[in-house]
Formats: sequence, structure tokens, C-alpha cells
Amino acid sequence: MKRIICLILLSLTILSVPLICKLNIKNTANAANQPIMSIVIDDFGSYDQSGVETLLKCKVPLTCAIMPNVDNSESNFKTISELGHEVILHMPMQSHVNLPENWYGPVYIANYDTPEAAKTKLEKCMKQFQNIKGFNVHIGSGVTRNKKLMTAIYEFAKEHNLYFLDSRTIETHATEEACKDTNSIYLGRDVFLEADKNRSYSGVKFRLNEAAQIAKEKGYAIAIGHVGAEGGENTAKAILDTLPEIEKMGVKIVPLSEIYEKLKSESK
Repeated sequence: MKRIICLILLSLTILSVPLICKLNIKNTANAANQPIMSIVIDDFGSYDQSGVETLLKCKVPLTCAIMPNVDNSESNFKTISELGHEVILHMPMQSHVNLPENWYGPVYIANYDTPEAAKTKLEKCMKQFQNIKGFNVHIGSGVTRNKKLMTAIYEFAKEHNLYFLDSRTIETHATEEACKDTNSIYLGRDVFLEADKNRSYSGVKFRLNEAAQIAKEKGYAIAIGHVGAEGGENTAKAILDTLPEIEKMGVKIVPLSEIYEKLKSESK
């Protein structure tokens, strides 16, 4: 009798092994195909720190774009790094319209810069922060229409193993053309959380859900919000409150470098 029971148990064990392996493979595949989304927050470092303290309570990895050489650049960088969020350079670049020069900060890429000058300025600003993953644009609608400068910017990114995020502040083909010409990986913003100057709590929540839906449809999405005057507490609180909804949608919040690596892998 004991022998029969042992044989039955052994048979069940043998039969269950393929089933267990199959479930593990299935779970792994689901994890690999899970839609992902990056929340990039611009304007860290600015004198206006509204939303910073609230936002950094986030328990998911944010991608924090810090302006160089301004009031709170170093203190924000220190705090963000200690909390483990991803840091990118929020590089000031000139607009296509005339703006006060002090809007850009002490170092910015101008529309009249040579490609060499643009790279030198990027190098200078990069040195303020350690171990950053990439950079995007602060203002910059003029430079992003300048294919010669954008080509230099993508070249710089490749030379320093960084990614460049196109915030798409203005409709232009120059950035994407420069990306293609340099055989780079294109990262472009999908949603502005404060689009059309709607900085309300409900408006930001709506656009976060919109970004999550885009992630479900194409596999990934990039949303850009702001601390300070362009977003502040409303954006920060909306992000914290919407994260559980995004999780229920099956979308995972990841650093922007994870989307970059995903696209790079798919391009091979």
C-alpha cells in the first residue's frame, strides 16, 4: 500500500513539473511585455521650489530634469540622488521668439552658436552633476528647429553615452531628422501634464491617465510635468494620487533610461 501511495505521489510530482515551468515562463513573458511609462519632471533647481518636497515623496522612480547653475541646482541634485530617482540635465536652449536672457540662466545654447560651441556648453553644464543618464531641453524651441545644432547635440549624446529627450515644445522635423542622420535613438514626449497651460489638479490627473493609456497601446509612454511655476503642488499631488490608478491599469512607472534601453534593444 505504501508503495502504491509513493508511486502516485511520484507521478503527480513528475506531471506537475512541466506545468510549473510553463506558469513561470508565462509570468516572465507578462513581465517583459508589461507597458511602461516614464514621468519626467522639469525645472528642478529653479528658485521656485513649489511641488518639490511633495513630489519627492513618490515611491516610484521619477526622471528629474535639473537646470544647471541656478539657485537650487546642487541642493536638488543631492536630494534627488539620495532618494534614488534618475537625474537628467535640463539644458537651457534659446527660443524661436525673443525672450529675456535671464530666463535661460547663465549658460544656454543660443541659436547663433556653432556646433562646437553648443557641445562645449553641454560639457560645462554636465560637469555640475555626476552619473546623469541624459538631458532634455529647457525652453529651446529655436534650437530644436536648427538641424545643424540638433545634429551636434545628438553627436554629443552618443559620444558621452547619454540619451536626449525631445520635449516637442514646437512642431519641427529638424530634431527627428538629426536623430536619424546620427543613427541615434529617438525619445519624444507623448504628453505634457500641464498642456494648454491647464495646471489644475484634475487636468494633470486626466493627462496622466491619457499617458498610461498610450503606454498600453504602444508599449511605452513619456509624460513631462513641472515643479515650480509651470506645475508645482497641483502637479505633484495629482501624480501621487494617480499612481494607484496607473498601477491598476497594469502600467509600470520606470526611469526614462529603461525606455531608452528598450528602444535601443528593439532597434538592433
